[in-house]
Amino acid sequence: MEDLFVKEEIEELRKQIAHHNELYYKKTQPEISDYEFDQLIKHFQYLEEKYPQYKIEESPTEKVGSDLAERAKIIPHKVRMYSLENAYSLEEVKSFLNKIAEKVGCFPKVSLEHKIDGFGINIFYDRGILQYATTRGDGFEGEVVTENVKTIKSISHQIKYKNPVEVRGEIFLPLKEFERINIEREKNEEKLFANPRNAAAGTIKIKDSTIVAGRNLNSIIYSVGFLENDLVQTQVQLLKFLKDNDFRVNEFTEFVSSFKDIEKYCNLWDKNRSELEVDIDGIVIKIDDFSLQKELGFTAKSPKWSIAYKFKAEEKETQLIDVKFQVGRTGAVTPVAKLKPVFISGSTVSNATLHNEDEIKRLDLKLGDFVTIIKSGEIIPKIIKVNHEKRPVDAQDIKFPTTCPVCDTVLKKEEDGAITYCNNINCPAQVQRRIQHFASREAVDIEGLGEVAVKQLLENDMISRIEDIYHIEFDKFQTLDRQGTKSAENLKAAIENSKTQKFHKLLFGLGIRFVGSRTSKILTNHFFDIEEMKNASYEDFLEIEEIGEKIAQSVYDFFRNEESLQTIQKLKEAGLNFYSEKIEKVNLLDGQKFLITGTLENYSRNEIKEEIEKYGGNIISAVSKNLDYLIVGPNPGSKVKKAQKIGTVKIISEEEFLEMIGK
Repeated sequence: MEDLFVKEEIEELRKQIAHHNELYYKKTQPEISDYEFDQLIKHFQYLEEKYPQYKIEESPTEKVGSDLAERAKIIPHKVRMYSLENAYSLEEVKSFLNKIAEKVGCFPKVSLEHKIDGFGINIFYDRGILQYATTRGDGFEGEVVTENVKTIKSISHQIKYKNPVEVRGEIFLPLKEFERINIEREKNEEKLFANPRNAAAGTIKIKDSTIVAGRNLNSIIYSVGFLENDLVQTQVQLLKFLKDNDFRVNEFTEFVSSFKDIEKYCNLWDKNRSELEVDIDGIVIKIDDFSLQKELGFTAKSPKWSIAYKFKAEEKETQLIDVKFQVGRTGAVTPVAKLKPVFISGSTVSNATLHNEDEIKRLDLKLGDFVTIIKSGEIIPKIIKVNHEKRPVDAQDIKFPTTCPVCDTVLKKEEDGAITYCNNINCPAQVQRRIQHFASREAVDIEGLGEVAVKQLLENDMISRIEDIYHIEFDKFQTLDRQGTKSAENLKAAIENSKTQKFHKLLFGLGIRFVGSRTSKILTNHFFDIEEMKNASYEDFLEIEEIGEKIAQSVYDFFRNEESLQTIQKLKEAGLNFYSEKIEKVNLLDGQKFLITGTLENYSRNEIKEEIEKYGGNIISAVSKNLDYLIVGPNPGSKVKKAQKIGTVKIISEEEFLEMIGK
């Protein structure tokens, strides 16, 4: 009988752990503290060890790369991670270095290294052992990604150097791996990664480190954050220190003392970058001497002793074969160019965006034309020019449709605008994309309800509107192609969890034209619930700071539409929260503008920003006459002096801010 109770307790604990992992990793809304979670795990482990007969193969304590390996958290960097100033011409680089030369009396010795187009990482070692790894974050603190970083073969778990040290570098996905992964994703009808950098960034944050290990990430380490002051005095010595401790450094780094050599190096790698295993988007130039680096110092955002020369986006010529027209969730009809496949910036592409009818006319583009494309950070490249001299004799005009290519509704062009719309709210293309948008991570975050699943549900008449998501027949869903019992269970849990999403994410998910995630926050900071918003006049919306005529009209019209109101009512009946968590304190900060500098004790940067917005305040990005309060923590930057110089900015401590909101 005792064993029966023990078995039931183990099964119950297993469910609890799965539940709290779901809340923590997928919803980022934990119900219990890390300490309480750890106690659950310890008790679970104790029972498994005492009663091994009830231990299952997929136990959360045994799973390789388990979510339990490391509950995501934020850790402050010991030394701030700055961004680099960019130069888009060699003349800008020359001007930057000449200013330094004037200051020190001679042209400085500099290091030249490839600017890897990857994902910044900070790794802390103590006693020679890797203690943790964090993302760049906001430069002051980053998200812990230790277990995933440990899967990267070029990053040592132990080093010779025994004192505390932070090393910094770039995580990247080799181009061959990027191509392989996107081919697999295309076969599985998954969204393609836009570029190797996005793929690396997405991979390093995956919660299952076994998936990360299978993607073969690599790294280049190029600097240190925290390190004993006198250990290295130059970039040359730093690279030797890194190599001596088995870090992979850039093998093509050079040290020069003339602008002519800098120019030669930059032009060489601009021409030959396609031969490398990794995407590089420029050259990083750093002063070699650390004492000179210290003398030059930093701006608010970047070091004054380093600059990044950015290459121009790669260009390739190919031929336009056809133009297809796509319908987005708001009804916007967008032309997409179908190209003769061409390899550019690490991947083979066959599509390019054409934006709208006016763009086609501006380019004087015809079917069969030879076009130059660039790919700069997007999946779909852009056509920048047409080679009219090579135009074929049989080139044909591109005819923009007058009716929707999906539902055949007559298209209308917006007044004083370039975009053509299908105004049929029930257009199948719009319905599919609206549902995908509602389920997206930025909205209510229903994992498992991506393009493939939504398409299946629509084709099998299991849903036809957003609100139908909450009435899916999961017995039927698990019989669909590529689905199953596990997929159905996961989707059911994700849909249930979506009911707890915040008001602003839910509002964003409704897909109101011109209302992005930031505008959704502004609106939900102003209105307590959806009823207030529904009853607001056009003038009420227009009175809100940062809401212009275009947005005000769009939101007002949305709440006059019967289909929109029906969707909201059905979602409310399904249990979704169309109200703000803010109560009487909502206007405590009454639109006042805040900025933060230094390290805070009670909040991370993101947490205090949320707190300020929660109580009706706004965050701005820089010190100006519009700033009301500067919250100052230990080790503040130059913002304090700037605020003092303005004279009207109130400089307060974290404790004083807490008093303002009654905490």
